[in-house]
Parts: sequence; structure tokens; C-alpha cells
Amino acid sequence: MSRFTLNARDKLEVQKIADALPDDELQQVAAEADDWMSRNHVNPLMMAAQNFLQQNYGGAAVSMLDSDDDWHIRFDELLRDLMVDTGKRERGIHVVVNRAA
Repeated sequence: MSRFTLNARDKLEVQKIADALPDDELQQVAAEADDWMSRNHVNPLMMAAQNFLQQNYGGAAVSMLDSDDDWHIRFDELLRDLMVDTGKRERGIHVVVNRAA
């Protein structure tokens, strides 16, 4: 897909479509996110957090983040939610783009 930006009206339409996806499509979007997460055992949000924290805090404190299961769980939940939300919006964008074509 070529790179483009959505105007405000299109963004509203995309979000409306994303919010109204039928259950079977929502399950497919979630399955795609779950599949990606099961194949990729490194969460890029954890890596970004460690890089950011390393710039502002001591290395020993930051290195403890890697062994903190609670943070790994929270970042995994956040990444999954972000991927599902983005997948829903991507489906909405395909509708808007194909309608305009």
C-alpha cells in the first residue's frame, strides 16, 4: 500500500468501521496479534523501555526490569492491545481506501 495520510473525516470513518467490526473479524485480528506474539519472544516495548530508562537511571536498576515478570506481563498486554487496535483500524483503512478507488 502506498504511503498516505488520512484527513480528519476519514480518520473518524476509519475509527467508526474499526469499532463496528463483526466478531469473526475481531477474532481474526486478535488471532493475528497472538500469532505474532507467540513467534516473537522479544517485546519491542520492553526493549524501548529499557533503552529509555538506561538514559535516565542507573544501569543496575534498569537491568532489574528484565527479570521483573510483572512488567513483562504488563508490556505484553499493552503490546497485544496496541496490535489489536491497530489491526482493527487497518481493516477500516482498507475499507475507506477501496471505497475511494
